[in-house]
Amino acid sequence: MNTNGGIDGRIDGRTPDALRPCTIEPGFIKSAMGSALIATGGTRVICTASAEDRAPGWLSSGGWVTAQYAMLPGATSPRGRRDPGGRGKEIQRLIGRSLRAAVDLEQLVDGGGNAISIVCDCDVIEADGGTRTASITGAFVALSIALAKLRAQGRLTTDPLRNPVAAVSVGIVERRGGGEAVALLDLCYEEDSRAVVDLNVVQTPSGLVEVQGTGEHGEFSRAQLTTMLDLADAGIAELMRHQTTAIEAGIRAGVEHA
Repeated sequence: MNTNGGIDGRIDGRTPDALRPCTIEPGFIKSAMGSALIATGGTRVICTASAEDRAPGWLSSGGWVTAQYAMLPGATSPRGRRDPGGRGKEIQRLIGRSLRAAVDLEQLVDGGGNAISIVCDCDVIEADGGTRTASITGAFVALSIALAKLRAQGRLTTDPLRNPVAAVSVGIVERRGGGEAVALLDLCYEEDSRAVVDLNVVQTPSGLVEVQGTGEHGEFSRAQLTTMLDLADAGIAELMRHQTTAIEAGIRAGVEHA
């Protein structure tokens, strides 16, 4: 590893357009219908997907996908609180919206037309930036494996998945050695804390699902936004390749142990 902070002062020596090392381990929680441990740099999140034979009372047709998010107290230093608070609730709503963009909810019903709900739990066990984006990327893997198991069991007669979904952080970050701020992909906590602009991008192969962006110290230009979205495009394409490999391995393992 380049220990001088990289050409643009990145603490881990990455180039501006490089993701942190990413691994996704499917089947991490054996008792869950679908699960994955995703690690992106120093951030690690356990994602599980569970099926319930019910849906929200207000839903008139189809099934539902929702999410819960929490950070273990020891995931940060100093120790955090076990209560997710307002930030955690906002993040879990983002995760739920993102996952629903990948699913045809009308097809999330059993052979008798009864609704099936999938609850995806995202538990951060170590946080070093990008916990919400890692949660979305890992939860999609857990969700995909769970839906494959439901089809194998005969509870689903069609595949409700429409497309993959993944997410990544991008930002305009002040250089560690000084000088003009630069656009960086997949921010670690140290970079996020110096970000002039903080952006989270959720995407499918066909387009954007959600963009959350804030000028932390003032406004940012449309040209800067375009640069960040271009970085996100390439990063998410790479993350989707990791997802595909993990999903295939998770489904294969489920078949072998059925």
